[in-house]
Amino acid sequence: MKSIYHIFTLLVFTWFSANAQSSNCNCSLKGVVHEKDIHQVVPGAVIYIKGTNISTFADAKGKYAFKNLCQGKYILICQAVGFQKVEIPVNLSNEHEEDFSLEDKDEHLQEVVVSGKKMENVTQAKGTLEGEALDQTRGQNLGESLKGITGVTTLQTGSSISKPIIHGMHSNRVLILNNGIRQEGQQWGSEHAPEIDPFVAKKLTVIKGAAGVRYGSDAIAGVIMVEPAPLPDSVNIHGEINTAGFLNGRMGVVSGIAEGGLSAIKGFSWRVQGTYKRGGDLKTANYYMANTGVQERNFSVALGYNKIHYGTEMFFSYFDTQLGIFAGSHIGNTTDLQNAINNPQPNEAYTPAELSYTINRPNQDLAHHLLKLKSFAIVDNLGKFTLTLARQYDWRLEYDVPRGNRNLNTLNFKLTTYTGELMLEHKPLFNKIAGSIGISGMYQENLSSSYELKKPLVNTVLIPNYQVSTGGLFIIERYLKNRWEFETGLRYDFRNAQAYGLTFNNQAYNNSFDFNNFSATAGTTYTLNEHFDFKFNAALAWRAPNMNELFSDGIHHGAAAYEKGNINLQPEVAHNLNFTANYTSDKFNLEVSPYLNFIDDFIYLKPRSENGVLQTVLTVRGAFPAFDYTQVNARFAGLDLSASYQITEKIAITEKYSMVRAKDVLNNQYMVNIPSDRLESTLKYDFKKHGAFISISNSLVAKQTRVEANSDFLAPPPAYSLWKADAGISIKKVNVGLSVSNIFNVAYREYLNRFRYFTDDLGRNISLRLKYSF
Repeated sequence: MKSIYHIFTLLVFTWFSANAQSSNCNCSLKGVVHEKDIHQVVPGAVIYIKGTNISTFADAKGKYAFKNLCQGKYILICQAVGFQKVEIPVNLSNEHEEDFSLEDKDEHLQEVVVSGKKMENVTQAKGTLEGEALDQTRGQNLGESLKGITGVTTLQTGSSISKPIIHGMHSNRVLILNNGIRQEGQQWGSEHAPEIDPFVAKKLTVIKGAAGVRYGSDAIAGVIMVEPAPLPDSVNIHGEINTAGFLNGRMGVVSGIAEGGLSAIKGFSWRVQGTYKRGGDLKTANYYMANTGVQERNFSVALGYNKIHYGTEMFFSYFDTQLGIFAGSHIGNTTDLQNAINNPQPNEAYTPAELSYTINRPNQDLAHHLLKLKSFAIVDNLGKFTLTLARQYDWRLEYDVPRGNRNLNTLNFKLTTYTGELMLEHKPLFNKIAGSIGISGMYQENLSSSYELKKPLVNTVLIPNYQVSTGGLFIIERYLKNRWEFETGLRYDFRNAQAYGLTFNNQAYNNSFDFNNFSATAGTTYTLNEHFDFKFNAALAWRAPNMNELFSDGIHHGAAAYEKGNINLQPEVAHNLNFTANYTSDKFNLEVSPYLNFIDDFIYLKPRSENGVLQTVLTVRGAFPAFDYTQVNARFAGLDLSASYQITEKIAITEKYSMVRAKDVLNNQYMVNIPSDRLESTLKYDFKKHGAFISISNSLVAKQTRVEANSDFLAPPPAYSLWKADAGISIKKVNVGLSVSNIFNVAYREYLNRFRYFTDDLGRNISLRLKYSF
């Protein structure tokens, strides 16, 4: 009985204690989490009571709350990524408010890979070049590097000058963004290669199809994005040194990059980069090509200061190059010109027995400066504002060969460009609609002059002096629902251009042009499952005629052609459709991308013909093929296809195929200078150790048979097949790559090489690349 009594007493005591405690467990605790000094809220911060499993999160306004807590002393802890942990003792008796003020924290982490979807151009076909694939192109120019992307080829002037072609179009129809800035040089010339050092880029991205809404007029064929890595967020200094040697031309390239931060200034970062390239005369399968050397000196520097809600960045780059133009492309008279075109090999005077590094006339000497300032600020309940300002200065000199005792002729172009853009990436509306609104503008001035014995001859300039002012407004919105993603956009641009100078009769002229139009886009992405996704995009874009297309009247030295403009040209208007189907699995990947592009008033350079006879022009500088700018309604249609299959764990095969069909629909005639069908096949063996691999690839280029009779000075060359081998290995911090292109030293001519009239293309080339990371 006594034991029962004690048990009963204990139960009663426990019951009373529990009821007494519960009567004091209605306390509440709340507060706000914000950043120290700037008092910006920190949504998503974790707040918990030490020693318990009671926790909560700060909401979108940084507020948190606990309810039904018992009286007592607690340790309250607040944590958030990027901030130092804060612990606060709390003596809770009833209601209590406790705010947290968090300080930034420098995180030193192991390698973190973050994958996500970039919000720009989610419904358009695109290709990228990065990592190992980009490393294998180091030492080549931008155009050659991009040939690894399906649907991208190059328009060449000899073997050292190339510019990218997307879906059969090039020059001003392909917009290049250099670190986010629209590259502005004398890109209208067929032999004016982009003034960009590919070593700046961590990734090269090609957006295929019209993209005029986001990037402005001219982006009819697509956009090429040269994207550096983001500035570092660590104070540690790191970087890499790249070297490359090429047997053909005995060219050497060295490039270095270093970056880091300052421990004394949190959020500050820096990067410096530089490249030097030197090469001699290039060699075909059978002979050297006189005066085809190159010299290049480039550097860039970037500074940044970034916090969570605001930041700014400065970028400056300098690109300087001298390019020799094959001496056999400038002919003294019409008879010699015809002989040069008809002969299978250039005159012995232009095929030296030994290589030379000397760059003589004709040649190009050019420099390009780019200064960029970019700042952003995040405004609560509104979004992210970004202001980008830039100045570019492009100075191009083109030297002709001397004739007699006169040192003719130097074309001198000085182009200064100022650009600006203000954009708001607004916060999601209704939790599903995201997008951006922006305004942009550009002012540009070109000064052209020509020199003979240091005396200006303003009436021998290929293009006039001019000033261009542009402005644009755009809005792009995206909507996500389940497996669907929709994108639509609208843009309005205006363009004013003024040209002034003297005619050949020394008559002054001053012409003004005003152009304006809308660009639009509508597209969708559908993800069927983890293997299949589909993209469709329809776009409207336009491009105003360039000054060279309006006013050219003279010899274009680098292209070795006489070009005549047309002052009555109208803007091009493009209606673009593209579709992409993508299948991805562990072993097999397939991407099929057909496209269709209707372009009203398409402007192109057509060989001059009278009564079915192609014309040449004989001047004091020699004889040159004649070309005229004209307009037609054109249709471009084609297909890009890429597939890869992992045969075994170590063996994989890749196939890439591209085709373009272009017609003048008004006259039912094929267009000139359209890429031939191309098939590239690669077999790769991966050793699975030290990143070692070896691969063999074949490029099969068909003959361009879709040409009109008497539409060119020389019939398209035969089809050709080139073999290439690549190997690589990574040992600790050193990557080594070895490549052999045109293994069998095939003599061939590429249809899209402007110098196919005079010489073969490049013969066998062996290259060795070393990359040291520190």
